[in-house]
Amino acid sequence: MGAQEKSKTFINTKGEIIFFGLQHFLDDIAKGDCCFICGAQSGSKDFNDEHVIPDWILQKYKLHNKFVTLPNKTKFRYGQYKIPCCVDCNSELGKNYEKPISRLLSKSYSEICDTINKEPQIIKLLFKWLSLIFLKTHIKDKTLLANRNPNIGTGYIADEYYWEEIHHIHCIARSHYTKAIIDDKVYGSVFILPSLKVDKLGGFDFIDSPNGKVIMIQLGEFSIISVLDDSCASVSLFNEHIQRIKGPLNPFQLREIISHLSFINLNLKENPVYSSSFSPNGNYKINAKLPEKIDLLDKKEQLFSPGQFLRYYVELIIGEVDDKEQILKEIEEGKRGYLFNKKGEFLTNNVDKKTTANN
Repeated sequence: MGAQEKSKTFINTKGEIIFFGLQHFLDDIAKGDCCFICGAQSGSKDFNDEHVIPDWILQKYKLHNKFVTLPNKTKFRYGQYKIPCCVDCNSELGKNYEKPISRLLSKSYSEICDTINKEPQIIKLLFKWLSLIFLKTHIKDKTLLANRNPNIGTGYIADEYYWEEIHHIHCIARSHYTKAIIDDKVYGSVFILPSLKVDKLGGFDFIDSPNGKVIMIQLGEFSIISVLDDSCASVSLFNEHIQRIKGPLNPFQLREIISHLSFINLNLKENPVYSSSFSPNGNYKINAKLPEKIDLLDKKEQLFSPGQFLRYYVELIIGEVDDKEQILKEIEEGKRGYLFNKKGEFLTNNVDKKTTANN
């Protein structure tokens, strides 16, 4: 790390890296093999493996021998879905995140809603936890071949990531370590929604949108969805649709929500700007500067469409159905959906793969 970039990294009197300068983050975390929390070099401390999906979830849903679908549409066993972490930081992750989160999420959907209504600060902990899982997912992708057949191509899944956009999420995910004060405007959209347990993994589902910075975890009768770098813009632009949901969501409906949220976050006319600041006494704060108005780019400037996102996610789970290619084409063109009918009414228990809103 050069002297100029080193000056952008903040290290406290204990030698702890409180803030990684961008180039430092790219070199040691995005491309290197340092501990993704404290930044310790491999071999300088004892390391072990941290599960990308927390082990308490793997145990509860018997996932160790099940498979996650990677961005290249290949499968990887959950029990081996791990990344290196120093022993000290691994222990702290358990204490600061997994113990309180597992206690909260062991409750029923209605109990969780009641708890959050009484203690709204819990949403902030959930947001940081989801940021952590998103970060771990992308760090794991550094080690997974983009094409599992090395005779076809080389490189890794994460080679295509724009890591500069993940730098902020890294700051949030390790805020328990840095003791960062996070401005309320920094927190992104979080939705907790009722869900149907129709998934073949017995009620567990997991989706990660690298482009949209959206993450979803289903745990039985509820799902938690978060947009990690929108400062709640998606709540403003999509909440009308959320309010029309009148029952538990099936996997296709959840994917439609994720598709819309990814589209919104990619096509904001002006994005929040995040920054870190330090007071003279060393206090670290993560700040957000928000646009004056939340709006989307003009249609001709927009990247992708909700239908393009939805086609990708549905294609992974639709299975073999009649007229599959035609159905997928109509989904991509926005002519089919799973959430609402032509009158805008919620499609209750819409589990038929071919039952769609606009066919």
